[in-house]
Amino acid sequence: MDSKPNIVNFIGIETEAVPFKPVWETYNNTAATILELVLNSLPNVPTSSTRFDKYKIVVSSFLALAQTVLWKDNGVISIPKTRTNWSEFPAVGASIIENVRNDLLEAGYITQVPNSGQRHFYKSDDGKMQWVGIQAIYTIEESLYNLEGFTDAQWIETGRPTVLVGKYETFGAKKVRIERGLRKPKMPLRKMISVFGRDYSIASKQVKSLNTFWRQHPLALPPLGNQAQQYTSCATRVYHDGSLDSGGRYYSSYTNLSTQFRLQSKIDNEPVVEIDINASQPTLFSSLMGFKINMVETWSDLYTEVINYSVNIKALEDSDDIKRKKLKQVTVEIIGSGNANKVAAAVGTDLTFSSKFDEYGYYRDALTKFVPALLLLDTHYHNGSGFISFHEAEIMAATLTALMKLGVVAYPMHDCLIIKKSDANTALNIYRETITDYVKTHCSNNNKNVVNILVPVSIEEFGKDKIRVNGRYS
Repeated sequence: MDSKPNIVNFIGIETEAVPFKPVWETYNNTAATILELVLNSLPNVPTSSTRFDKYKIVVSSFLALAQTVLWKDNGVISIPKTRTNWSEFPAVGASIIENVRNDLLEAGYITQVPNSGQRHFYKSDDGKMQWVGIQAIYTIEESLYNLEGFTDAQWIETGRPTVLVGKYETFGAKKVRIERGLRKPKMPLRKMISVFGRDYSIASKQVKSLNTFWRQHPLALPPLGNQAQQYTSCATRVYHDGSLDSGGRYYSSYTNLSTQFRLQSKIDNEPVVEIDINASQPTLFSSLMGFKINMVETWSDLYTEVINYSVNIKALEDSDDIKRKKLKQVTVEIIGSGNANKVAAAVGTDLTFSSKFDEYGYYRDALTKFVPALLLLDTHYHNGSGFISFHEAEIMAATLTALMKLGVVAYPMHDCLIIKKSDANTALNIYRETITDYVKTHCSNNNKNVVNILVPVSIEEFGKDKIRVNGRYS
């Protein structure tokens, strides 16, 4: 083969794979009944109480994720065979997961997709032999789906690791990993404890306290396509580059859901809203570096202001919505790459910039004129992957803790709070005040010009237009 092949070339079918994570437990009596039924049908269930408890978590998680597989087109479940894949879940362990996999195969609940779970070699464009790793993926048999009450069973996500730290990667190593379809490597728990010591304990304790609080007020996720109802009450803080001061955002099962789907969630049986910072990354980066945005006295949306200012952008034939999406894409790309002089869009994006004139440059130059702090971006730390996402996550952690002390339930979504609609005003004020105080303290501690900003935010509710709240400098 002349270039990197698609997985379909090897397994012969297009699939939607659901990754297996041993983090789910039963939530209602129907789930407990189905779990007991399946456990009784498996051939090698451990007899010791310790191993049985671990085994039960893995089977529970399989059943919960099988619900998700059921409503997907050509759904399959991915259960990697590499032992190191399970280092994130030391409470369960690789051997138990392997035992459950074998028992599910023997009981006829799953069937491995041919040619999955293997390395497949191909010749690259430069004539070198490369390989693609395909995780072991499995179809789920009708015998499981036909169990009475299968879609009525309710499961809750409780067992995510509190903290993960990605190993440091060079640019070349990262490129090879992506080419081979491998996961980003994480540090094992023992290594994190050894390297970070007390700092790891502090970070982990903060997440544990939130998980305990959330367990009393789980986030009810929108019913799946088959009307199965699932819940979550935990998240993981994921740091980058072998460091606890790079990245640190919270991730959970709702993270990759679309906004409009996620907005159909509920907390304590109440509808939710999302509160997020408008143009979060350029606004926060500028403020933390001691710069003000070149803005009028008050503003609601940086991107709209930039578009209205730029003669070149206003003259383009695109709709205002497309222009805003293009400006946001340029912003994300230059912050993510750490290069404010980036000259072209990333390959494979949905939006196309004209090659007849420097359309990409129109957006870039207009943006950096409004946000001159972006010229301080670099590829080492002052970029979106490291510096900005870390401080964004620290602000989120402080906000979540402050709200928890008030008894207000909030779930994190990067720069966004998921909150009960009845708590929106309280959460809005606490979030903005936390950001203001954090920025002022950071600037003062790092000999920056102290910026006193009340950030512009948006409040979004399912099926309704966003409400934008103006920001300003004091």
